[in-house]
Amino acid sequence: MVADTPTPTVGETLPRVDDAYMTPEKLRWILAEHGHGQEWTHVFHIGDEDAERLWSAIADTVRDAPIFRVIDRHEFGIVCGVMIELTLNERTAIVTTSWHYATAGDAPRLVTAYPTI
Repeated sequence: MVADTPTPTVGETLPRVDDAYMTPEKLRWILAEHGHGQEWTHVFHIGDEDAERLWSAIADTVRDAPIFRVIDRHEFGIVCGVMIELTLNERTAIVTTSWHYATAGDAPRLVTAYPTI
């Protein structure tokens, strides 16, 4: 990470969390049947039509959540695990999220997210 961007640290929030982002393709995969769609449907009663609402909830909730795992993949970047308590459709559950920093100074990109069943 560059000098002005802290290294991700277990127990701290994601560096540059306010700039966190996702790709629409990744969010579609997360909600797809071949991704984690069954878990999202079972726990929160949501589907791919709820993608933007899901992203907003994840982005808002992750701001204050501590990192529980940091994996340095060297030339492939850094991956961080963050568990959040998410509420959607008046249902609340723990959701595991994974975030990727491709290079030093990058904002965190959502890799995956799935609720605990």
